[in-house]
Amino acid sequence: MGNLIVDALVFFGFIACVLFVGFFKGRSGKKPEGEENAEDYFLAGRGLSWWLIGFSLIAANISAEQFVGMSGQGAGLEGISCASW
Repeated sequence: MGNLIVDALVFFGFIACVLFVGFFKGRSGKKPEGEENAEDYFLAGRGLSWWLIGFSLIAANISAEQFVGMSGQGAGLEGISCASW
């Protein structure tokens, strides 16, 4: 029972710290250099090339979690056909 209380305190303490830092940094009003609006934030000022964006998407899709999930999916009823992406 004692471990459960410690785990809950650590979990909720971490969530509180993340929320505090997020709200504190969000309300500071200081914007990074070159970031004037949402378009600059989401599109990086349109300064990235197509191959860099594509590499980022593929790298994010082929992560350790994806390999584990696809292996488990492939061992199920659908067979190896699920790994076509």
